[in-house]
Amino acid sequence: MARRAIPQRPNEPAPDFEVCVHGRPVSAQTARRQALQAWKHRVRAACEEVWADRPPIGDVDNLIKPIQDALQGVIYWNDRQVSDTIGNRRRIDASYVVRYMSMRLAAAFSDGRQFVHIRVYRSPRRQALG
Repeated sequence: MARRAIPQRPNEPAPDFEVCVHGRPVSAQTARRQALQAWKHRVRAACEEVWADRPPIGDVDNLIKPIQDALQGVIYWNDRQVSDTIGNRRRIDASYVVRYMSMRLAAAFSDGRQFVHIRVYRSPRRQALG
């Protein structure tokens, strides 16, 4: 049985899954289809080795890409400028503990309808990764 790593940041839970895949990533929009397939195979193999017999979890990245495309030319010139993305999907009718909620987010929650909350930050020049 593998031991879970100690979190690097205070109060941050250890991830349910973590893997590092060596090699340069290949864009989904590359013309080099064989290189893309080889990269996907390498990522999958590394993940299968770590994930073992557990079932797959959700897919939120297909929701993120259309949002990033819509922001192109408005918030940033090209979505290639996006360096970090965090995506979460939550049920609107569940209970949450929320601190420091913006007025826009509070209004969206109180409305009761499904919504997408988008925040964009300029990428800080950080020395720390993770």
